[in-house]
Amino acid sequence: MKTLLRWGVVASVAAATASVAPAFGKTKFAGENVTITVAPPRVTVEGTYTFYNAGDEPDTLELYYPFPRGPGLGKPENISVRDADGGAVPFSWKRYDVAFEVTVPPQTEVGVSVAYEQPCDGCEYKYILASNRGWQRPIEKATFAVEVPPQLAPVKGSYELEEVPSREGVVRYELRREDFYPDVDLVLHWERPDFYFGSTALEGNADAPEDAR
Repeated sequence: MKTLLRWGVVASVAAATASVAPAFGKTKFAGENVTITVAPPRVTVEGTYTFYNAGDEPDTLELYYPFPRGPGLGKPENISVRDADGGAVPFSWKRYDVAFEVTVPPQTEVGVSVAYEQPCDGCEYKYILASNRGWQRPIEKATFAVEVPPQLAPVKGSYELEEVPSREGVVRYELRREDFYPDVDLVLHWERPDFYFGSTALEGNADAPEDAR
């Protein structure tokens, strides 16, 4: 069995996905564990996603993974898709998404990890969540962590974030949900320091190149 699905859809291409048949059968989107690291002028996203097939036959999902677009955001770079054993999963660009396949054996949960970096020269970032409603089922368990340098705290979000203990030099926030059926994206907003908005300046480097300030 093969199912074509966008588990996330960027708003601008939502109309184009209306004819795509999602996986409302035996396979469900069971879990999402994501860490978003803000280190201007870049944001790094690392996510592990799990899918459970309650059926009696293998199910091959063709998944479309979306990226946010907007002012101050560049094209995602250093994209990595890996299976639970760390093996590389081939992917291809489909407009503003990357597409790849995941085969879920019967009565089995399978995980896939996606990581990427995205240039971000502003003080806001969006992780796409609302399009998960395309599964027409809640996600059983979802965990999101946001890490920023102390100079960028506090971080405000479209969902309430809880600040939790973290290692030195990092402020960490978490959002944990069960039976999560999001209707808005996770939008993050952080403080913009007065000096150069870049990783070297966050270390107090006053000698940053003029064109980088």
